Amino acid sequence: MTSMINIRFFYFCICLATLPGCALMRDLPYRDRRAAADNAFENQQYILAAARYESLRDRYPDTVRREEMLLRQGVSLYSVSSYHSARDVFIDYIKEYPRGYYLENAKDYIKKIDVLMSNATPAAAQKLAEAKAKSDLDALNKLLTEHPTDWRVYEAIGDAHWRLGNYDKAVDCYYKAHHIVSAYEERNLNNGKLILDDSGQPVPVNPYILKEMEIEKHPVRVYDLHAYTSRNQRDRVGGEIQFYNLTGSLRNQGKQLLRNVEVEVRYKDIGRNTLDVEYVKIGSLGPGEVRAFLSQADNYDNLYNIVDHEVEVHWQQ
Repeated sequence: MTSMINIRFFYFCICLATLPGCALMRDLPYRDRRAAADNAFENQQYILAAARYESLRDRYPDTVRREEMLLRQGVSLYSVSSYHSARDVFIDYIKEYPRGYYLENAKDYIKKIDVLMSNATPAAAQKLAEAKAKSDLDALNKLLTEHPTDWRVYEAIGDAHWRLGNYDKAVDCYYKAHHIVSAYEERNLNNGKLILDDSGQPVPVNPYILKEMEIEKHPVRVYDLHAYTSRNQRDRVGGEIQFYNLTGSLRNQGKQLLRNVEVEVRYKDIGRNTLDVEYVKIGSLGPGEVRAFLSQADNYDNLYNIVDHEVEVHWQQ
């Protein structure tokens, strides 16, 4: 009798293990493979990580963590300059997750890839100088059509708009120029195995610097900050500030993918009191990645008192 009960219990366990609800039994192979892929990614073995994420995508198309897995596969391919493949993965992400958590990150990567893959040549120095001297927007926009990844053209268009008082358009052009510069800068820093010091200058990586900077504790470097302000030109004494915008760059110098990266900008008065606080969502920031940001003070009652700013970055690992 006892042996019969044991046999029945044995068959019951086999049947239970094959039920769709037995997630633990089914999930063990996936968990091991996913852990191996994540481990390769976090150790910057990007070629191996990309291959493992690709295998996981094919083998487990319905996993609940597929969204993050797609992003990591794209970042891995991007990190080894496999731009065509990376772009395809980010496009797949946008198609599968049109309202996904990492949607803006995927779009930003595609923009950077388009810059880095572009065959467009820089604008001729003489043509650009002539158009800049005349603030000729028609000529500058024509140059932009011919040279869409030349940051100098965007900057020149921004200067022209600034002189005309079109400040919002000017800052938008400056930000686009900054975005292009960040893409090239990221590639140059990563290829040259360089990090940024406290002043934002590139320096070679060595054990002393790594220890001194405690990169893993403080992986994000903020640099290249530019404030754009304008006053009412009709007022003889200079007038009130019409807006206060800030652009800058940040780089993840650590080995981990940072999630929920957010830039906090505190606008200060002459007494160092905080007048306004703005938060700029960056999203995920991969190892070595450079991202440009734009902050706009919008507390109009305090704009005329803003004289300085402080920047702090928050993230999760």
